[in-house]
Amino acid sequence: MQRFEMKLARGEELLVDARPHPLAFAGLYLIYGYILLVGILLWTGAFRVQLPPIIPVEGELLVLWLSLVVPLVIASLIKISWRWALISIVLAAASTYMGYSGYPSWIPEVAFGLVGILSVDFYRRGHRYYVTTKRIVMEKRFLSVRKRELPISKINDVVVEIPLLGRIFNFGTVIPLTASGLGVGEDLALAGTSVKVNRFEVGVAGGRGVNVPRARTFLALYGIPDPDKVSSVISSLIVG
Repeated sequence: MQRFEMKLARGEELLVDARPHPLAFAGLYLIYGYILLVGILLWTGAFRVQLPPIIPVEGELLVLWLSLVVPLVIASLIKISWRWALISIVLAAASTYMGYSGYPSWIPEVAFGLVGILSVDFYRRGHRYYVTTKRIVMEKRFLSVRKRELPISKINDVVVEIPLLGRIFNFGTVIPLTASGLGVGEDLALAGTSVKVNRFEVGVAGGRGVNVPRARTFLALYGIPDPDKVSSVISSLIVG
């Protein structure tokens, strides 16, 4: 358990003390839980199928590759990150090697899934957010320590993002925006064309960027309970 200490200055009052809701990282829990489920099914023999002799692969390993790699490749496309696709290939390859070497082939998935679920929980608990009458403190303690203190006087606006699960279970992300651009990312759209004339090719490209509220978990109040209430508290401090 991470230890947090919030030291108040003279005349400063603590108004909000929050950490992310357990479902704020539901996507990560789901992915690691799925990997664990695949390992358990492999352990129980649910993947054992008989393939025609013409296919030089064990049916159990073929089902493993399909069950593990395909869904995580889709997850990588959705998250625009190939990390999960690479992890799925490594796990499936490790299970294949262990299976042909005479070891239990389910060990990589079960171990990785269990460690992943525990890591996500520690990662979530490693976040803590404080709102006082003078500042907002956003802190993450997981392996390393990241901390940001934002004076109330520097905040120009507050954005609240509530996902579908957040509407059901009342949690969301509160992003304080500043004139310096803290809490803002950019969505970039590019387009281009080229024309080939004889041996030469001429290309033209253009793009447009749109600034949107976006911040890392230690630069915003990520996935906190009662986001509208917290937003109202910050807004009242800005107006006051």
